[in-house]
Amino acid sequence: MTHRSGHVRDWLLVVAMTAVARPVAVLVGAAALVAFAVLRDWVPFVWIGLPVLVFTLVDLVTHRPRPPGRPVRPAEEPELSTLVRQVAERVAFRVPLAVRIVPEPDVGVQRTRAGTATVFLGLPLVRGLTTAELAVVVAREFVFRQHTADRRTALLLWARDSLVESLDDRLRAPAPLVERLLRASRTYTWPLARAADAGAAAVVGTPATRGALTRLATITATFHLLTDVWTQVLGEDGYPEDLYDALDAALADPYVASRVGTIDDDDDPMSAAVEPPLGIRLTELPDHPAYGWEETAPVPLHNADTLTRWCVRDLTGADEPRSDVRLLDLPPGRLDARLRETAARLAEAMGQDSAREAVRAAADAVADGTWPGLARAVDPGIGKLAPPLRASAGRDVLVGALTIMVGAALLDSGWTRASRWTVSALIDPTGELVDTEELLEQAVDGGDPARLRALLRHVPGPAAR
Repeated sequence: MTHRSGHVRDWLLVVAMTAVARPVAVLVGAAALVAFAVLRDWVPFVWIGLPVLVFTLVDLVTHRPRPPGRPVRPAEEPELSTLVRQVAERVAFRVPLAVRIVPEPDVGVQRTRAGTATVFLGLPLVRGLTTAELAVVVAREFVFRQHTADRRTALLLWARDSLVESLDDRLRAPAPLVERLLRASRTYTWPLARAADAGAAAVVGTPATRGALTRLATITATFHLLTDVWTQVLGEDGYPEDLYDALDAALADPYVASRVGTIDDDDDPMSAAVEPPLGIRLTELPDHPAYGWEETAPVPLHNADTLTRWCVRDLTGADEPRSDVRLLDLPPGRLDARLRETAARLAEAMGQDSAREAVRAAADAVADGTWPGLARAVDPGIGKLAPPLRASAGRDVLVGALTIMVGAALLDSGWTRASRWTVSALIDPTGELVDTEELLEQAVDGGDPARLRALLRHVPGPAAR
């Protein structure tokens, strides 16, 4: 009876999350049922639309979008293909496998109805992880797929993903209801994540698993933090042919590492994270010895240049010919030029004539607590988020905008970059390192603009106060 009750509870959660993710569809369906009950004489006319409905459902079921990424054949990359096959054998994932390389730091396994599976590997991971660490992320994905193969679990994860996506919809269910359902679903998703971690550790070893989970989080955060900035800087003039080399350089930069290290998923007001926080996952890993894969070097790629060019063009959408630009060869001034353009645009969004005036207005707004309005002026999309997410999103938007504007102003006043990859680490005229983003976070979080105004005193002109 307990086992059956658990199944009933699972299906009720699936139905609840699906309904809450699509409140408009539920209301329309309920209205249709009421109409059918009240206007029973008109029901035969509904059959006229049945063929349209059938064709629509058939198209939804049979349509298969083209898989992302570039296919990699065993003859082209034998070491990578061997690694994937060996990991699959170790976890008893015995189906024919294909490998595709994607530009983003992602990893995934997609099974087909024909009984085969495709493994998607992000080029930043293949380049940035050791062979043992890459084996970990592949093993972890295989184990996760094994634990989610039953229909009930797959539907639960699909319903949960739909509910998370609905957070961006203008018409959505009340946030407390969404948060409660997401929190309830964590009793299923978190054990799945823990099981995948443990399975990978058993296959590859705990040291490599610990390193892979940490490195995966760092590479992913750095990639999303910087690649958009790089492509925006280049605009339509060219595409960054050395994007992945620049990513490697940024990952080795201590200032970028310290900034990325502050990103943590503990503060999740909507309980949307599908996995426990990284710190908890690392402490819960079971102890297993290393299995024997290479622990100091990545898997060799024989067609690295071809894969890199394809990924860069796919990532930047450079279908038409563009000039090749090397980010590592660009002078810092090229990055700063776009920085000033962005600062001016942000100031205009905040209703100010200059970035300096915008920073001064932000200091006043922090002092009187009206800064969320400035954040929404910079990014109107904040107002579409669920209420529990607006405060954290607004804080991130405002701090990001202020970091750019303060950085541009301080660079104009004689400060210098401590890192070419981030404008938040600056050297003042006395040679002292200042992390402006950290200071701005403290100012907004504490409601005290003193640190912000202290920075502005270093800037000549109307912003000094």
